[in-house]
Amino acid sequence: MSAFLSCHSGGASGAASAPPLRLSRAQLDAVPRGVHRPRFDPAALRPGILHLGCGSFHRAHQAFLTQQAIEAEHSAAASGQRHARPPAWGIVAASLMTPGTVQALAPQDGLYTVLERGPGEVRASIVGSLSRLVFVPDEPLALGQTFADPALRIVTLTITASGYFQDPLTGRLDAQHASVQQDLRLAQPATAIGVLVEGLRQRRARGFPAPVVLSCDNLPSNGQRLRQACIDFAALRDDRLAAWIAGQVQFPSTMVDRIVPVTTAQDREQAARTLGLVDAAPVSAELFSQWVIEHFEGERPRWDAVGAQYVPDVGPWESSKLRLLNGGHLAIACLGLLAGCATVADAMALPGFSAYALRFMLDEQKPTLPPSDHDIHAYARQLLARWRSRGIAHQLERVARDASTKLDSRLLASLRDNRQAGRPAPCTVLAIAAWMRCAACLNDAGEPIELTDPLHETLRRAAAGTQANPARMVDAFLGIKAVFGEDLPGNDSLRRSLTRAVSLLQQRGARGAVMACVAGTLLDGDE
Repeated sequence: MSAFLSCHSGGASGAASAPPLRLSRAQLDAVPRGVHRPRFDPAALRPGILHLGCGSFHRAHQAFLTQQAIEAEHSAAASGQRHARPPAWGIVAASLMTPGTVQALAPQDGLYTVLERGPGEVRASIVGSLSRLVFVPDEPLALGQTFADPALRIVTLTITASGYFQDPLTGRLDAQHASVQQDLRLAQPATAIGVLVEGLRQRRARGFPAPVVLSCDNLPSNGQRLRQACIDFAALRDDRLAAWIAGQVQFPSTMVDRIVPVTTAQDREQAARTLGLVDAAPVSAELFSQWVIEHFEGERPRWDAVGAQYVPDVGPWESSKLRLLNGGHLAIACLGLLAGCATVADAMALPGFSAYALRFMLDEQKPTLPPSDHDIHAYARQLLARWRSRGIAHQLERVARDASTKLDSRLLASLRDNRQAGRPAPCTVLAIAAWMRCAACLNDAGEPIELTDPLHETLRRAAAGTQANPARMVDAFLGIKAVFGEDLPGNDSLRRSLTRAVSLLQQRGARGAVMACVAGTLLDGDE
């Protein structure tokens, strides 16, 4: 039986012209030469990787690089460097919550197009590294079958920060979370953490070696966080399983970087024009891509042959990315949304925004980074160039999505470091104030801002009745301990700084506040 779902659409017989052909394995030979095609037979792939979270980022980053790694291994075998055998790194891509991607890819045998956009150019590649697609609610036993396959070597995840169900104050699994409690009652868990722990339980029961588990989410120490979440979840069911996970399963931390906007109708149209075939699930990405992985034992694709870096400690790369790129992105997103912008490039085109972003990165974030040999000035200027690129329509709403879970690692951690060292951080304070204004759901023109956030109801209650009173707004939001912890709400100096910033945003709007910040007239701390 085919590993892919089958999908048929009805239509009237005797139509004047046949519908456009769909991208699939049978149509690969019809793809124009200018489009990169897999240099191996996708049908011959043997699964060796399970991925939880079959979204656009995974398909434009890990699945894309895995294809290149398979091709590097295939080329080495063809040149006599290795014994030729069918590639062992096919990916079982599992969607836990929404069926859309699986339904779009199934008729295409898992094939899709990556459109890499750079200044004045678009590179098109067909990716064939997905060997099976699973929508878990429809196939509850499928992941058990995958974990039961001794060929499984690696599990990767892109489930976003909210999927870890961790208490922000303790870093431990929130055992009282409704989704965790529901998983504990189910034979087939529904969350990524529950699915992973159940799969590891099955590996242990069969005497199979544990797969290496790689978190690819934008979280500090993501491997350690995932390890703790899995141990905590396992301990709620079986202490011996928790001990086995702690002793036998490797959870290397990783840093991933690539801007992957939401796929648009224009992306699908461009893919169709380029391929001469319909692709219902293309992804668009910038040319830049980075993957830094902590050393681990065991087999893996030749990711290092296609640009991935293996390092003893991912911390310096992670810190640079989280505080400069992700922190800068979140700051620009909140200010840009208030200014009525739709994309990162739109916001960066506003007067003062590039200068603000550079000052934020070099004056406020750089001093908080651990010592390393990274050229932070070059990195910051590279980020500015990436953010200004009009080839990538990176939606601000998407950058700011789930912001309450991102604020701590991307803005608040550096704010704490700077204030403890006595360094002013007006750009960071303005970004936090802009988030508060965004959470109040109105931009500078009085138009609604719709943000997705796991604390939506809490934020809505905090914002109620505070729009015209900056001090009340700041007090209400600082009181949310899940975001600001125990220390920041009691900091009177920070409260005054945030109140001034919220007042400035209210009076001058995001554009005027950014210009004031760049000019040095927005102060942080007691002056």
